[in-house]
Amino acid sequence: MATVIQPPPPQPRGMGCFGKGCFILLCLFLFLLIAGAVGIYYGMKTSSAVIHAAAWAQNAHVLATEPSPVPQFETTEDNIQATVRKWKTFETASRENQTAEVALTADDLNNLIARNGRARGKVFVSMENNRMHVQTSVPLSAYVGREGYYLNGDIAVQSDGARSLDQPPLNNITVNGRPLPSDLLGWKYRSRPLGGYVAEFRQSNAINSFEIRDGKLILNARGR
Repeated sequence: MATVIQPPPPQPRGMGCFGKGCFILLCLFLFLLIAGAVGIYYGMKTSSAVIHAAAWAQNAHVLATEPSPVPQFETTEDNIQATVRKWKTFETASRENQTAEVALTADDLNNLIARNGRARGKVFVSMENNRMHVQTSVPLSAYVGREGYYLNGDIAVQSDGARSLDQPPLNNITVNGRPLPSDLLGWKYRSRPLGGYVAEFRQSNAINSFEIRDGKLILNARGR
């Protein structure tokens, strides 16, 4: 039996902002939930991140035999492409070392999620004021080929002002009502602390800060 958890494979057509990590912390935590759920399922002991994530995921009850209800988002291809253009304008400016800002609404994020066949209908984002709410129910078979288990997460992210990715607000994020562990970024995956992956993303994408404000996820890219 395999003893190494690989990250989810690249998805057809991509997931735009969601898959590329425009809210990278959330993506990282979703991956940890998957890794922890797989760890519970197989009883794997491969790295501190998987061991800790498995124990935490079990306590947070993210693995279930029934899917949890997820609101369905209705959109059109025109709306999706409009959001993609909005994101690419920001992405291009940041890659050209220009100062840039993008404000993404819940509909924007749901449009980007809808680009991916696996995620569509299984992940839903809503935002109000300075709080983002993500509901997800993903069949574990999408990652390990086994039927009968679901990754159910009710994730809340609250913003208390613009924050650098160097100082992610772990204490402002809960999953199924449980706060994230304060030492999470010190957990190691493939011999690297998880904080290193966040720092690598920040450097490669030139994103200086993020904030949830007035029902929008606001990202700022630093010019050089």
